[in-house]
Amino acid sequence: MRKSLIFSILLLFFLGCSSKDVFVPKNPKEKVLKSQTKNEYLRDYTKKNLTFKTLELKYVKRNSFIDDGVRGEWVYYDKNGNKLGKYKKINDDLAVRGDKLLLIKEKKIIPFPYMVASASKKRNFIALTFENNAIGIYDLKKNALIFYQENEPVIIAKYLKSSPVFYNDLILFPLLNSKIGVYDLRGNKFIRNIDLADDNILNNIIFLKIVNNQLFMATPQKIILFDPNYLIDFQGDIKHIINMDKNLFVFLVDGKIIKFDTNLKKLKEINLPFADYFAPGVCNGNIYTVTSNKYLIKISKDLNVTVFEGTDFDTKAPLKIEGCKIYNSDKVYFIE
Repeated sequence: MRKSLIFSILLLFFLGCSSKDVFVPKNPKEKVLKSQTKNEYLRDYTKKNLTFKTLELKYVKRNSFIDDGVRGEWVYYDKNGNKLGKYKKINDDLAVRGDKLLLIKEKKIIPFPYMVASASKKRNFIALTFENNAIGIYDLKKNALIFYQENEPVIIAKYLKSSPVFYNDLILFPLLNSKIGVYDLRGNKFIRNIDLADDNILNNIIFLKIVNNQLFMATPQKIILFDPNYLIDFQGDIKHIINMDKNLFVFLVDGKIIKFDTNLKKLKEINLPFADYFAPGVCNGNIYTVTSNKYLIKISKDLNVTVFEGTDFDTKAPLKIEGCKIYNSDKVYFIE
């Protein structure tokens, strides 16, 4: 009897604890999204780009009389149907495979000495961050690296990497150790690193963007509004940042969503306890995201929230919201 009582208490304690860290909405609405099954699967994604894979047949030399010589091979494509081979799209017109960069339109492959983490292209310049945390600039006219600088190596990046940003005459490089490298393109010289680290916690830059003519940069611990004369920051456990309607919407690890203006002034905050968000996207003036337990959440610009249930997302497969579509494994769900 005593053992049964102890077991029951422990079981109730365990169930109580485990239920606390799961997002459970009070009154979800029923909504089954229309979907389409495709013959391609979402392979990978960056903040702005999607890479799909499809199984294609190829013929090879037969090994024996029972070998038909037919083999299946995964081939990658972007959303526009451009064939990428084994390359993953990381930015407009750029795809990467290890230490090689593909210019998609030109079908030109550029080898580099190290694996490429992220890249951006403007005119004849390609700004690159490498997996060893080095940075570089490649000149397409000279067909050469015109700048390369090594930085402190980092083992792993926590969240989706940001791409380098061309900002007036500057190039801003998002490093993997909580720093922004600043290069003067007109003067052809490296200026400085901006260190965003807190308490020696190193992480990659997850947001580097110009919003309403203001430059924002962020790690998973901090957002900074950069100005030559001052820095304004917000600190928290940050998972995603969306810019919409000249405002920033910040999704925190604990389920909070905070709306800021472009002076980093907090305008409103809501809390969806323990909501674990997939990367959000914007559709017709609203933000949509999917939680790990398959709820679809609609968030208005005023932070009014509607939670939907009924669509059986595969949350163990890659899932990305792009425009008013949700790409998930071999399915496309239509939000509106």
